[in-house]
Amino acid sequence: MRVRDGLSLCSVFLFSLCMVSGLQAFQLVPMSAVIDLTAGTPATSFELTNSGSEAAAIELRVSTRRIDQRGTEFNDDASHLFQVFPSQIILRPGISQTVRVRWIGEAAPGQEQAFRLVAEQLPVRLGRDAQEGSGVQFMLRYRASLYVRPPGTAPEVRVVSLSKDPEEGTELLLKNEGTRHQLFSRGSVIVTGAAGREETLRIEDLPAFQGVNLLPGASRLVRVPRDQFPFEPRDVSFLFE
Repeated sequence: MRVRDGLSLCSVFLFSLCMVSGLQAFQLVPMSAVIDLTAGTPATSFELTNSGSEAAAIELRVSTRRIDQRGTEFNDDASHLFQVFPSQIILRPGISQTVRVRWIGEAAPGQEQAFRLVAEQLPVRLGRDAQEGSGVQFMLRYRASLYVRPPGTAPEVRVVSLSKDPEEGTELLLKNEGTRHQLFSRGSVIVTGAAGREETLRIEDLPAFQGVNLLPGASRLVRVPRDQFPFEPRDVSFLFE
């Protein structure tokens, strides 16, 4: 399965429309979690809360995560690497449920591993829904970021190539040569131009970088429009917070 990397990396949830009855809604928190392999137990927890007026049937699973140069995300089943308990829930209105996710994969991977925890509402009629049998409902699907992190990891982002187009702006090929993911959310972009001219910009002020997540070993093409850089760059580097 593949999805576009964009809103899915920022808000990290999707929903689809299904023809079932009732009014249901649930939340998943947090939307990003780390399983620290230096801890005594390689596990983390999520919490589901039903804020709707009807019970919700929810299924949870873990998938792999790979993002190509264009920002398209690919996912495959990773159930053999995790224990998720409970993995299926009937969540009553106003009730919260803790979900435990435990890593049962390699004890000491060479780099951080990236996954998605998917919490998906199932089109199952429960209670009053089953009796009424009509209506329209949004079936929610959350996709939280989940990282399995061994000790001693760190990101290392470098600019592999820089190409300029008089009309389109600047295209950067970035690569994370480190062992931990790097999210472009806070930090600085140092732009160097002709004759050593240099200016430092905030990543937060540059829409071209918003939502970029460089996983270990991954590359990403980023097109920066002309109006986002103060002058034509000869070199670009980053400092992350």
